[in-house]
Parts: sequence; C-alpha cells; structure tokens
Amino acid sequence: VVRLAQRVGQTPFYAYDRKLITERINLLRQYLPEEIQLHYAMKANPMPAVVQHLVGLVDGIDVASAGEMKIALDTGMPADRISFAGPGKNERELACAFAAGIVISMESEQELERIMLLAEQMGICPKVTVRVNPNFELKSSGMKMAGGAKQFGVDEERVPAMLTRIGQLGLDLEGFHIFCGSQNLKAEAIQEAHEKTLQLGLHLAQNSPVPIRTLNIGGGFGVPYFPGETPLNLAAVGGNLRRLLLKARAELAGTRLVIELGRYIVAEAGIYVCRVLD
Repeated sequence: VVRLAQRVGQTPFYAYDRKLITERINLLRQYLPEEIQLHYAMKANPMPAVVQHLVGLVDGIDVASAGEMKIALDTGMPADRISFAGPGKNERELACAFAAGIVISMESEQELERIMLLAEQMGICPKVTVRVNPNFELKSSGMKMAGGAKQFGVDEERVPAMLTRIGQLGLDLEGFHIFCGSQNLKAEAIQEAHEKTLQLGLHLAQNSPVPIRTLNIGGGFGVPYFPGETPLNLAAVGGNLRRLLLKARAELAGTRLVIELGRYIVAEAGIYVCRVLD
C-alpha cells in the first residue's frame, strides 16, 4: 500500500484490482444460466478505467446520467447495448441519448410524452423500454425499488395502457425493465423476486404492440458489509433461474434476458487508502 501511495503521489485515493473484477464476472458466468446477459450498472462505480476493463467482460452497460453515458460510449460498447434509466431525465440528456442511439428506459407516462415530442423535433425514432414498478418488492433488500408508491417506474397496473400508447406513437419498443430492490444477501428473496418478475414480464408481453426483445430482470445481489453477514449463495440463485428459464423456454423464445449488477461486481474489488495523521 505504501508503494501504491507513492505511485499515485498523494492520498486519499481509491484503488481497484482488475483480477478481482474479472474473477467476479467469471463467478457469475459459472453459476448463472448461459442465456443470461450481464450488464454493468455504472452508477456503482463510473471510474473510466474500471468501466473500460468491464467492457470486455460484460454484455452491456446501464447508465443513469449524461456523464456516465459519455464514459460508456468512449469505451466502444455498441450504443444499442447501453441503456439509460432513472427518474428525472432532462431534455438535454434525452437528446444526447437519442443522438447516440442509446436505449431509453422510460420511468413514467409523462416521460413517454416528453420523449415523443423531442423525438419528433429531432427526427429520430428512439429505442425504448418501459421501467415497471411491480406490486411486489424484493424482501430484505437494502433499498426497495418496488411495491407501492416509488419514484422508479410505471405502476404495474398502468403499463398495459402505456403499451397501447407506445403502439399508437410508433416508438421502437425494446422490452421491459423490472427492478425491485438492491443490496440483498438472501438467496430465497432473490429467487422469489426472479419468479415473480418473469411471470410479470411474460404477462405484460401479451399487451405489447410488438414482440418483446429484451427483459431486464434487475439485480439486487448484495455484498456483506457488517459482521455476521454472509455472502450471497450465488449457486442457489443460478440454479433457481435455470429451472425458471427451462419452464418458460417457449414463452421466452427470441427474448434476451438481462441481469444488471453494479455493487456486486466492483464493491469487493477496491480499497480506499488514506493516511493516518493523528
């Protein structure tokens, strides 16, 4: 650590181990079904060197701001493998995403109308997904992003009407983004969420004006922070997903399944180095 601090030239600083990041991706590939595509949620760590390393290991990147979008595009990741999610996107950010060809995850009916208006002004038909706020939540998660009034996504019961509107407007609908919570160490909670998410995604697909190409079932995989916490049983999560995908193979034909992870990929591969002064 002393030599590393001399190399950086000052403290404090963050340092990340590429080998540990690679090992974590390999672990995910080992236990998750091979049909699952891995996306990196850049909000967990947008350090350009970290993102650049991950581009060669993952299938896509999810961003939450125009700044993250630029970092993702600079890596050479194809624009149609970059998605832009999050409430409160402004017109400038949306315009940048349209121009780049990035997939927009829509968080509300109002955002849909804003997107359509801007798309007409720019003469672009953007690729979009609908972020769904399901009626269920990810139990025991650090931050619940579903179940009841939330700032994330369109309430489940309002999605069919929104899909009809998307069909009328002629937007390029890619699929659904269903994410119900983060930082979860309980395999049984994630297993239950995966089952409900797949059921919901397939049900909503019946109302879609076009065949669904992508279903993002979120992430939520946690890492242990405190004494007494145990790592997530990834083998159990992966085994359950294999069973669910086998059961729904016919219904999922032609649909890309995405799991989006951030913290789980990078949190345990880095250290924060500071100097003790007193």
